[in-house]
Amino acid sequence: MSRLLLAILLLPLSAAAQGRPLDLAEAYRLALARSEEIAISGATYEETLAQADEVFSHVLPQVNLMGTVTFQDVPRGASGLFLQRQREQGWVALHQPLFSGLREFLAYRSSKDLGRAAELRLARAKQLLYRDAARAYLDLLAAQEDIRIRGALLVITQDRVRDLKEFRKVGRARASEYLAAESQVAQQAAQLESARAAEQVAQFKLGFLTGLDERVVPSPVPAPAAVPGLEDVLSRARARPDVESRRAEASSAELNIKVASRRRWPAISLDANYFFQRPPSFTSDVKWDATLTGSLPLYSGGEIVAQTRQRRARALALRAALSESLRVAELEAKSAHQDLASSVSVTAALDNAERLAADNAKAQSDDYRLGQVTNLDVLGSLNVLQQTRLQQNAARIDAYWSRVRLEVAAGVPGGYL
Repeated sequence: MSRLLLAILLLPLSAAAQGRPLDLAEAYRLALARSEEIAISGATYEETLAQADEVFSHVLPQVNLMGTVTFQDVPRGASGLFLQRQREQGWVALHQPLFSGLREFLAYRSSKDLGRAAELRLARAKQLLYRDAARAYLDLLAAQEDIRIRGALLVITQDRVRDLKEFRKVGRARASEYLAAESQVAQQAAQLESARAAEQVAQFKLGFLTGLDERVVPSPVPAPAAVPGLEDVLSRARARPDVESRRAEASSAELNIKVASRRRWPAISLDANYFFQRPPSFTSDVKWDATLTGSLPLYSGGEIVAQTRQRRARALALRAALSESLRVAELEAKSAHQDLASSVSVTAALDNAERLAADNAKAQSDDYRLGQVTNLDVLGSLNVLQQTRLQQNAARIDAYWSRVRLEVAAGVPGGYL
């Protein structure tokens, strides 16, 4: 009995499972490389940057090499400069916008804001992936710890059943004690199988995120011992990537209002041509020409007004979305902060409860040798110790998960608070 008690009291907190060692940082790196969602967000960001470059191209000159060959019927006996059966012409054409109310520059700035928003959404997607990877990692760690603790308890209970069976033969144990211990063995075996099934599911989930198709043994994580200040957390949350992305989208929408309304402004452009081949005519010796064109919209059937109203409505919606994003960020930060504070307190209380349960199990063993308690009393104290360790393990995992949630809510995952 004393050897078993010593084994259960000194049982290490980390599981000795077989498999590929893995820590949370590596799990996140693997998930980052494997995630299709991150790849999609990255492609969207690149597409937005290309769209911004396309908008800016409208400000730059357009130069084209032009050429025409014209075939026509020439009546018999007709002659003249414009009556050749084949007329060939080649030239270089230039078009340069000079002024259009600065719409192109405003549109370019708007597109850059959208590019910034896409970049920030990509950053937030990476942070949320860290949260998902941490959840899968902690679920697997908790399941393996659960298996270890339940397995140790089952071994001890089975040993006590064997002892009770021998004691019953010599009249030192009652039949009810033996049957009660057998019942505990059956319950603990069922609980152990459930824990193994949960561990297998956790392996599948972590493997899906990381791309690993082998058994993984996650490294233990430390229980958080301190809670960062709420004001610092809220300040970071208000500037996290998804909030800043909404802010960039709202800024883009404001610029788009100006783009639409400035269609009422005049537009001036320059067109120039350089001819290196011209057909015989009165203009054969003219090598170049240039044209300045100006236009001022007078009536567009209400199109400009309608577009401006659409852009204003869009800007209003995005300002509301920004406000909501800010409030959600603050709510998530406050909730995660409260959960972490509570989890730290619970973990400390269970650490103390585990020490008391271990002392009680040792005292029950000493009393058993003196004949003051029964085998079931000792077994019960060991059961309480193991149940307390199960709660302690769950509380530590919950505390670390609360820390992860707080970091992600603040927009700084990875231990930067």
